[in-house]
Amino acid sequence: MRVLLYNFVQPEEPGAGGVGVYLNNLAKALVKDHDVILLSSGDRYSPRQREPRVEFSEDAYHRAVVINSPVLAPAAYSFGDPDIYLTSKDLDFIPALLAEKYGKIDVFHFQNIEGLTKSFFVTLRQVFPDAQIVYSVHNYHPVCPRVSLWYQDRVVCTDYRDGVGCTMCLAPIFDPNYIRARRRLMALEESYPRAMAIVSPLVSLAKRGRRLLLKVRQKADVIEAPTSAALSSSQSGASSASYADFRKSNIALFEDVFDRVLAVSKRTGQVIIDRGVPAHKVSVSYIGTAHKSTYLTSTKIRDIGSGLHLGYIGYMGTDKGFNFLLECLEKIPADVAAEVTVTIAAKNTFPERRARMENLAPRFKALRYFDGYTHSNLDMVLSGVNLGLIPVLWEDNLPQTAIELVSRGIPILTSDRGGAQEIAHNPKFIFKSGEHDAFVDQVCRISRRELELNEFWDRDMNVFSMDEHVEDLMRHYRKDDRWTADPYQAGGEMDAVAGVGGLAG
Repeated sequence: MRVLLYNFVQPEEPGAGGVGVYLNNLAKALVKDHDVILLSSGDRYSPRQREPRVEFSEDAYHRAVVINSPVLAPAAYSFGDPDIYLTSKDLDFIPALLAEKYGKIDVFHFQNIEGLTKSFFVTLRQVFPDAQIVYSVHNYHPVCPRVSLWYQDRVVCTDYRDGVGCTMCLAPIFDPNYIRARRRLMALEESYPRAMAIVSPLVSLAKRGRRLLLKVRQKADVIEAPTSAALSSSQSGASSASYADFRKSNIALFEDVFDRVLAVSKRTGQVIIDRGVPAHKVSVSYIGTAHKSTYLTSTKIRDIGSGLHLGYIGYMGTDKGFNFLLECLEKIPADVAAEVTVTIAAKNTFPERRARMENLAPRFKALRYFDGYTHSNLDMVLSGVNLGLIPVLWEDNLPQTAIELVSRGIPILTSDRGGAQEIAHNPKFIFKSGEHDAFVDQVCRISRRELELNEFWDRDMNVFSMDEHVEDLMRHYRKDDRWTADPYQAGGEMDAVAGVGGLAG
């Protein structure tokens, strides 16, 4: 079987993120028995020409890299211009070129649409009418140009108001021409390092001048919210009609072009269905992880031992619930807090939040802080932790941090947003997102042994190896009719996941 995997960047390169880690592992698993093509677009630009082209290469995989895509990736760079995605036909030549280069391709598996155009997908279906075209929902970009359905950096988007909400959401702070020029310069530096070293002082001076100019011109990075007034056209970059067309066109692609839409969690599936993606195309496929072997051999923590030790790993973002977590830690009763240890590993991207965190230290038995973490030191960071925290406020599809914690035998307390709650699917360890009292109550009950950690392991965990995941993917790759027996077809199973309902935005 010949399988093409798409991400806007090649999986091993900087910027690939969690999807890159997943795609790298998936490609390694697939290439054992199948022919694998890695396609990327939206991240590379040529200093010498402007027309889109494809560069082909081979190593363990076949690689096809689109140069000079009209659509910049990642999606943040294109938020202000959905029209280029909707109208450009500059990439229409690529499907035929892939057919000429590789012949029959059995499966196209897209991890996102970033870096591509609507017309590309329409043409792809025409050129490969018999191929299985699959889309994995790692984020919500097809129904949200912002990607995350996180309105104004503060709340889940529950009503995009036919695009009007998008014009009031996030002012694009990226100039597409500047991003393309910067990427062309990076390509030039890679091609001619000695020559660029000579002119680098002038380049640095120009960059500093531009940054200063942007600071003078920039009115605000964060939009005051809530607001009922749309941003000015110079800020929003597009009309509400364009944003509405962006969502509606992608929903039409899911109906007419894609054969399968694979949600990485049930919650993710319900979120996109409630926003118009056809339910009959949606199926759940939990991603595989290299941590499965760790999970199988780890000692499962079943008791708080000498005291509760809370652990948070990830980012200091509001959407990840970091501010919410700090507020909750402030609200934990003093007598309970005095017996609790807290470990936080998050890059210091918001110094004021770190200062607030450190001010909490005297309330607790101990507070340990790490300025980020790597996989090589994660076991050290988590030493002693007996309850992981996933307090996300946005519909986080399936946080890798949750898998990393559970794989190490650490129970997790999760909000009812996103897919983390489905790893254990245990309502005793799920709280209502954003509700401080609910979180604090759960922590107090566990600290007082009214809720035992042993109960977390009452159900089988949804932690899968990459081989198990590939076996599941094959039923979608091979047009297996059994795929229709999913909760979105049969109904009812979604009710078992806390908080589902009223998600439309």
